[in-house]
Amino acid sequence: MKISTICASAAIIVAILAIPVSVEAAGATIRGRFSYDGIANCQQPAIRNFPIHAEGTAVLSTDRNASIDMTSSTGGRSQLKATLGGKPTEAPGGSTSLKVIGSHTLRAVRDYPNNVAIVTMTIRGSSCAMTLDNRLKPGKKVYTFVSGSGSVSYCARPQITRTECVSF
Repeated sequence: MKISTICASAAIIVAILAIPVSVEAAGATIRGRFSYDGIANCQQPAIRNFPIHAEGTAVLSTDRNASIDMTSSTGGRSQLKATLGGKPTEAPGGSTSLKVIGSHTLRAVRDYPNNVAIVTMTIRGSSCAMTLDNRLKPGKKVYTFVSGSGSVSYCARPQITRTECVSF
């Protein structure tokens, strides 16, 4: 189903960001657990109030490598490996990048044809806060999401109804 693009792409971004940026809590690796829920309304395919759910874990190693393992209600299980601060990783219809914004804040950016999805996570000790934001590119009026198979969904701005992140 094309709507799986929204869930899978957002979940990948969330998963990348579900990792603490401080190594205070662990030695060679640090781990985070995340989940989120949302609703998608798409014009093509025509789907209203489609429920989105994703959850998973992420690991950041002191060698700046990150990996995620996640499951979404529409996209099934997926895994991703990235290098923190490295060049954007190619993704269907765009790219994904991971950046350190501050001593406790990490940001992942997923670039689509019409929009950019931005996930920011701040972790201080056992406290974890996460935001998801979808922004249209200049001159664009509809959000596009590209699935792993290359199919494109045209949607209104996805509504994120709940986010949760926990360091462990």
